[in-house]
Amino acid sequence: MASYLGNYKGAALNREAKIVRAIQSILDQTIKVEPVIVADGCQKTVEIINKNFAGKVNGFLIGKQSTWSGVPRNTGIEMAQGDIICYLDVDDFLEKDHCEKIERNFKGDWVWFDDIVYNRHLKQWKARKCDVNTKGLCGTSNVAHRKITTWPVIGGYAHDWVFIQNLKNASKNYKYIGHGGYKVGHVPGRYDV
Repeated sequence: MASYLGNYKGAALNREAKIVRAIQSILDQTIKVEPVIVADGCQKTVEIINKNFAGKVNGFLIGKQSTWSGVPRNTGIEMAQGDIICYLDVDDFLEKDHCEKIERNFKGDWVWFDDIVYNRHLKQWKARKCDVNTKGLCGTSNVAHRKITTWPVIGGYAHDWVFIQNLKNASKNYKYIGHGGYKVGHVPGRYDV
């Protein structure tokens, strides 16, 4: 998890409370996972980890990067002891069996899966289809991979798309696994749960 809790355009509301919810959803997984949080120049993230999760997660503080730089995620990949990497944004959270579903269905070098978004008009969670072949229809939260490539060190919101293309170029051995259990808690300009 890359974490920057400062202000930027499109940022979610109440991110300090949401990062606690996000980290707790990692710790509540039905299988043992290794939480790695990289604080992107954000001392507040370190304080939250120390206050709420001391000894339960691995937290690393790096210097502030440009918004959506790949450096925090690359740092997390490098620090992770495990072979399979999953992502979680600070304003999202996981169903309890999310990582178990990934582990059970993981084939090859990487997988992608659908997520769940909150429909504020219907007041309910709805599955959202992911597509790794269409820009904007698959993001960081929709992939899990082996340590086969690194994140592009570029700014800009399309970094997810560039990374997925890098995954596709690094290995043709990937698979769609359906519903993962990733709950999207914020879509810029549309809603905030």
